[in-house]
Amino acid sequence: MGTVTIAASYGSGGSIIAPAVADRLGLALLDRAIPASVATELDDQLVAALADDERHEGGLVGRLFSRAVTISGYYQGSPLTIPTLHGDDLVRNTEEVLRCAAQRCGVVVLGRAGMFVLRGWPQVLHVRLDGPAEARRRQAMEHLGIDADTAARQQVATDRARAAYVRHFYRDYGRWEDPANYHMVLDSTVLSFDACVKLIVGAARTHCGLGARAARTS
Repeated sequence: MGTVTIAASYGSGGSIIAPAVADRLGLALLDRAIPASVATELDDQLVAALADDERHEGGLVGRLFSRAVTISGYYQGSPLTIPTLHGDDLVRNTEEVLRCAAQRCGVVVLGRAGMFVLRGWPQVLHVRLDGPAEARRRQAMEHLGIDADTAARQQVATDRARAAYVRHFYRDYGRWEDPANYHMVLDSTVLSFDACVKLIVGAARTHCGLGARAARTS
């Protein structure tokens, strides 16, 4: 069964594009581990934790994320069977959810380092959404209805949190922004969200062998 992972920087429209891709492919959506609102709340603690880890090589970053990461946020358009999880290691548990979903029924994964968790898996398409920082801020202002200062703060906090999450738990895989980690990299500040959805859906149907859904969602 085919699966799509989508890594999206702040303001690149991941929260709009990923659900649309899931809907058109008839797949469940596993949403972000670190929503923008959570990243903003964590920012001061994360900056301190990152500094402490650099000085002492401690585990403050890991503990901070382990308290914050959630495996909630499953798209209701298609059922997703969640495996029985053990222990309180939410990062390890969310990896188990990703692997089980990809193996059993297919899923669209937004964030959660899906491109690393499912690296090398057959019938999995890895996509990155990005764009110039200023263009992403403007796009966030438009779609979220926020002012420039709020968008700037959220952008810094969110991109820092997501980059730190990947570096901390997947440091052996290299940089998350490296295009070599993806089959497709799209500038969603230039391409419309609808165009991005169509490109991803078309690539998923070709690369993963996913069939088209009903005509109304094509």
